[in-house]
Amino acid sequence: MKARKDYVRLSRTGKRFFFDGFIAQAVPVNDRIGMVGITVTKKLGGSVDRHRAKRRLREVIRLWKKENSVPITYDVVLVARSKIFDLDFKNLQMQWAEMLGRLEKNQDWTHETINR
Repeated sequence: MKARKDYVRLSRTGKRFFFDGFIAQAVPVNDRIGMVGITVTKKLGGSVDRHRAKRRLREVIRLWKKENSVPITYDVVLVARSKIFDLDFKNLQMQWAEMLGRLEKNQDWTHETINR
């Protein structure tokens, strides 16, 4: 995800899921493969810390895509939290998997599916 409008759309309409390492905002999509975006605020620290958080989240997603051929059917924005540095990598991967499981189980979307 690269356009700011996509991040803003998810911020306004997405369902939020809270984890120790990140907050996920998600919206289901119908006609295409979902996109994943990562954002890190300056509250997390300096540029070195922010880039480290992004790299950790990108690697979690990359490894998941490598192991799974099923595409994501949601647009997802991951917002890094300060505890991301305290978690070991396996725990971060488990949180990503749990988030995907919650997305699939969650059928009570309060808004209509947004198509792009």
